[in-house]
Amino acid sequence: MKRTFVFLLVLFSLLTTSVYAQGKVEGNTLRVKGGLFLGSLRTDLEKRNFYNDIVQTEYNQEWQNNQGMSLINDWGFDYFQSINAGILSNVFVGLHLNRFVRGYEWNSFYPTGLGIKEADYRLLYSDINLGVTLSPTSNFRILPKYVLRSMSQTMQGSYLGIGAPAYLGQDTKNTTGTSGLLGVGFEFDLNDRATLFADFLLFGPFLLNSTGSYSSEQFRVSNAGGSFNYSNGGYTFNSEKLSFGASIVVVPKLRLFLSFEREYMNAKSQSPIALSFEGDRLSSVGTLMEFVSATSEQRIEISGLKFGATYDLNL
Repeated sequence: MKRTFVFLLVLFSLLTTSVYAQGKVEGNTLRVKGGLFLGSLRTDLEKRNFYNDIVQTEYNQEWQNNQGMSLINDWGFDYFQSINAGILSNVFVGLHLNRFVRGYEWNSFYPTGLGIKEADYRLLYSDINLGVTLSPTSNFRILPKYVLRSMSQTMQGSYLGIGAPAYLGQDTKNTTGTSGLLGVGFEFDLNDRATLFADFLLFGPFLLNSTGSYSSEQFRVSNAGGSFNYSNGGYTFNSEKLSFGASIVVVPKLRLFLSFEREYMNAKSQSPIALSFEGDRLSSVGTLMEFVSATSEQRIEISGLKFGATYDLNL
């Protein structure tokens, strides 16, 4: 982290073009933003699968390929309406889209065999931001905001069991959720061109209670018979976020930024219908574990570096 900070300072000293800073707007401005994310993503569905497979006497290894790059990240805009009423400099509204795609792989072990498993996974979430900019000094800004977050996950898994019994399996999981969150941002101008910033999501759900849906279907066909697990219910989540970084203008109105991001979304299902069948027989233990899998509170964890650009359009 120290090396990264030193690198940013050196970069700032080498670039000599504009006299604007990240976050500082003149008049009514539409700020367009976009970037990419490089880092890790662990879904709450990984742990839920772990609980499911214990009933099959399988022990799952950790999912691989959680590291990767996401090109569509923080794409969107913020519109700033100038107020200039004391320390209240403007109000803003914005929309930002985030998309993460991973191709996970993992193995599982059962008493007399090996499970080879993979899944295509996608996480989408969008944030609508409403807030104000407070400027207690000319080079320091505070941006309290309300965030309306909508998220969805999809997972399509394929399983192959080599051993006794040998099996083929399919797994489909979907979640959706919407929640209201409170956050705050900070911006400090190092000089007329370079700015340090931080962004936090602090509290939620707020005003809008978290609501959503959860569904899971998993079936297996083997030389010893077949099984089917099913659950469906509500889905709730809350978010915690820490982001800090720096930005610099490279040409008038165009800024580049680099930040470290760490975000948690704590999620669980509520009041689900849970069923597990072994052949044509209802499995009481399997049904219990399907219920535990859905209702246990688990985390979606996102951590890494974000690099992108913003461009200001004066209106």
